[in-house]
Amino acid sequence: IEGQGHGAVFDCKFSPDGQHFACTDSHGHLLIFGFGCSRSYEKIPDQMFFHTDYRPLIRDSNNYVLDEQTQQAPHLMPPPFLVDVDGNPHPTKYQRLVPGRENCADEHLIPQLGYVATSDGEVVEQVIGQQTVDQDEQGLEPSILDGMIRQLQLQQDQRIGADPESASSGPQNGEGTPRRG
Repeated sequence: IEGQGHGAVFDCKFSPDGQHFACTDSHGHLLIFGFGCSRSYEKIPDQMFFHTDYRPLIRDSNNYVLDEQTQQAPHLMPPPFLVDVDGNPHPTKYQRLVPGRENCADEHLIPQLGYVATSDGEVVEQVIGQQTVDQDEQGLEPSILDGMIRQLQLQQDQRIGADPESASSGPQNGEGTPRRG
């Protein structure tokens, strides 16, 4: 790789018609080759990473992989935000490219970052709305997103004529909203 030394090709995929192929390498580059116009590729930024790309992972007692910071399985975490190489979030039009964020309102496409102290005293940056249950039990600030979800559930219960008190006494499994059948 010019100016960066040797790199390994990690993955390569061909288009169904065989006219294009894309490769990723060990330096984090995505290379797209093929015939035709490249105008559609000029619409995206040069540097696109997920904010979770380089977060450490751990294994639990069952040998399952968890995100170290949130203690959640990576596939169960909310969709990540697109950032540049320095971790700065991209504008909302690019955030909609992430599966699961296509129809989000603009205010939900801009990450709200906060700082949380870990059990060993280290302060880490975290996207609000991704705190763990342990953080709630420790008396840390509850998630703004969780509060909004509870408020929307109460509004919906009132619209359909349900008693909010009976709705909140439904599940006894620690969840704030009843499960729908």
